[in-house]
Amino acid sequence: MRLSLRARSGVSSWTSLAALCSIIFLTSCEEPTAPQSNVDHAPSALSFSQASSDPLAQLGSEMDEMTSWSLLNFPDSRGRPKLVGILSSLQGHLTAGRTDACRDDINDARSFLQSLTENEQVELGGIGVTLDVVEYTLNKS
Repeated sequence: MRLSLRARSGVSSWTSLAALCSIIFLTSCEEPTAPQSNVDHAPSALSFSQASSDPLAQLGSEMDEMTSWSLLNFPDSRGRPKLVGILSSLQGHLTAGRTDACRDDINDARSFLQSLTENEQVELGGIGVTLDVVEYTLNKS
């Protein structure tokens, strides 16, 4: 009975074995299309959780890592230089510990983000999260 079912379906045992081996091989690969991970530096989440004498300066030093990946696909014609300028200003004010200037920069960045389309706001969501982290740290200080 088994032979007749295989003959009707047209699937040989070798084809089944090859398919099974292919599935096992593909599932054993660890994200074959993922880019190489950079293991030279610790993730910012881990370094942020460590005790720091000045959390604002810590955020200032990590600002590029937290925002640069969000800006990769944002076109220059939509005000990218303006947003980069606001974030650079915020970074400098964080490093210097100027909390009032940091709050002004956060407000400027949020108003800029609100002027964008909904899709652009989603693409720049990482910057909004960074602003939330900075604002939370400012409120704690």
